[in-house]
Amino acid sequence: MAGEINKHLKYLSILVIFLSGIFAFGQTQPGGKQPPVKKIKHLNSEVLRVMPEKFEGNPFAHGNVIFEHDGTKLYSDSAVYYQKENFFRAWSRVRVVNDTVSMTSDSLEYDGNTSIAKAFDNVHMKDSKSELFADYVEYNRVTDVAIASGNVVMIDPNQRVETSYMVYDRKSGIARTDQGAVIRGSDGTVTHTQILVYNTKSKTIDFDRNTTIETPDYRINSDKMIMNQATDITDFLGRTIITDRKNPRNYIVMPEGGGTFNKRTGEAFLKKRSTVYRDGKELWGDEMYFNDKTGYGWAKGNVLIDDPEEKRFIRGEYGEAFRELDSAFVTGNAYAVKAFSTDSLYFHADTIMAVQRKDSTRVLKAYFNARFFKSNAQGKSDSVFYNETIGLLKSFRDPIMWSGEQQITGDTIYMYNNPQFEVMDSVRVFNNSFAISKVDSLNEKDFNQVKGKFMTGYFLNNELNLVEVHENAQAINFVDDEDEETKTKERIGINTSDCGIIEAEIKGSDVEVLACRIQAASKLYPESKLPESSRYLKDFKWRGEEKMLRWQDIFDNPPEYLEVQIKENSPESGEMEKIDLDELINPEDNQIMEEELIPNDSVQEFTQEAERNSNNPTKENEE
Repeated sequence: MAGEINKHLKYLSILVIFLSGIFAFGQTQPGGKQPPVKKIKHLNSEVLRVMPEKFEGNPFAHGNVIFEHDGTKLYSDSAVYYQKENFFRAWSRVRVVNDTVSMTSDSLEYDGNTSIAKAFDNVHMKDSKSELFADYVEYNRVTDVAIASGNVVMIDPNQRVETSYMVYDRKSGIARTDQGAVIRGSDGTVTHTQILVYNTKSKTIDFDRNTTIETPDYRINSDKMIMNQATDITDFLGRTIITDRKNPRNYIVMPEGGGTFNKRTGEAFLKKRSTVYRDGKELWGDEMYFNDKTGYGWAKGNVLIDDPEEKRFIRGEYGEAFRELDSAFVTGNAYAVKAFSTDSLYFHADTIMAVQRKDSTRVLKAYFNARFFKSNAQGKSDSVFYNETIGLLKSFRDPIMWSGEQQITGDTIYMYNNPQFEVMDSVRVFNNSFAISKVDSLNEKDFNQVKGKFMTGYFLNNELNLVEVHENAQAINFVDDEDEETKTKERIGINTSDCGIIEAEIKGSDVEVLACRIQAASKLYPESKLPESSRYLKDFKWRGEEKMLRWQDIFDNPPEYLEVQIKENSPESGEMEKIDLDELINPEDNQIMEEELIPNDSVQEFTQEAERNSNNPTKENEE
């Protein structure tokens, strides 16, 4: 019995010494300049004893250990309290709990003077916003800042952040790391970045240096970007590339300060001259907008739509694209260039549209004040329709074209280029066809003329060689005799022809009527016997001053950004500046254009007549 009493007295004495130490360190410090340091309090344990040979004689607690410090409770299976230092160590099922945060770990060191807790191994820190896992966490209860290292994982409802080091300021809600991080979103998005700043309150994430975002649909590589998860708006501040994972040929390149993307609406605003690549084609602009959900987009400021594979580009000041309609147009000093192996075809109009049909036929449309230039053919009209696939160029509404010395006009003009050999094949003129050439460049009054309802011109070696005129065919041509040795010419007279069909050979400015059939009436007049008033066919109008002598003449006011060459994918052309473009297309509009503007009855009538009467009929696919 006495032994049991002695044991209780010994235990009581240890407790008195322990508590007296706590009260002693809880007294106010001299001077009163700082508030007293609050002491750690022992609230509970199954065992509490002092072993002089261990823990430097400080109390050891075991079994359901509970300590308290300034409103925070600390739980563990075992702990040692260093009374003088106001410090304790705990291990095994350690928990730190207060009103706003809880933290568990395998072991813990806590300094009551600084309110800093150092948790070791299997650390789990949790508050109302997020959870933090790490091998080690140093948590300052005064500043509310946690520093975590070693297999750090931060989890909130939106994503999981993995890194080797993180600083988490719970007051501001900002978590940051510069040691590299991986963010795994709840939607399957995976992000890798070197520097991360995550605001858990505003739900904004700053990504800096070597950032890669992988979604089921896209891959984003950015030097710097800010993502707002509350609004789903991302600002791209550094150079950025966005790639379609299903089709890597579709991607966007943005320079520094490049643009903004709204995930909810699918809208992207691109600045600082970004580039959109789509199936090998390119769209450039100083400013651009695109809606991924609707497929509509626009670009303005030095717009370039480039198709290197088709060797064609379109430029202008403003453009719009329609993904679902497969079409795009450019306006504002718009021009287009189609490159061939030895030549190029240039277009200019108020508006130029690129279209692709469902059968992959590529079409170029130029509206209002349209002009085109090629080395062997130039022309003007209200609108131009060019089928790149079959090489058919159509001019509508007051068209005029020049080929060599010949001026050709009519209600509608079709020109055929052989796409395989890249040469001009023929030209057809529907209704009021009229071909004129000067007899002598120094003579402003004499002209060779051929006219009729329909006309077909055939090219040889890329030069107009033969014309065939049907219905009400008329001709006035000056006839000369050329000395074979001296090549000097002597005027024989002026020939007039009036018949159903006229065939005439063209050599430069010279016109020789080869045949005049069906109710033919032809007569050769001495030059002095044919009055000047009779030397011009009805509706004669010479427009030689309008002829374009070089491709830049398609412009009244050339833009500053004119490009002359398209770079080939070959070493020999490596010095050329590369001009690229995108081609977006609309089969419905294309069909309407053809139905409204092609004179089908005239085409059929002329074709039938030509096949019946021409020795060399040609049939072209006009569809």
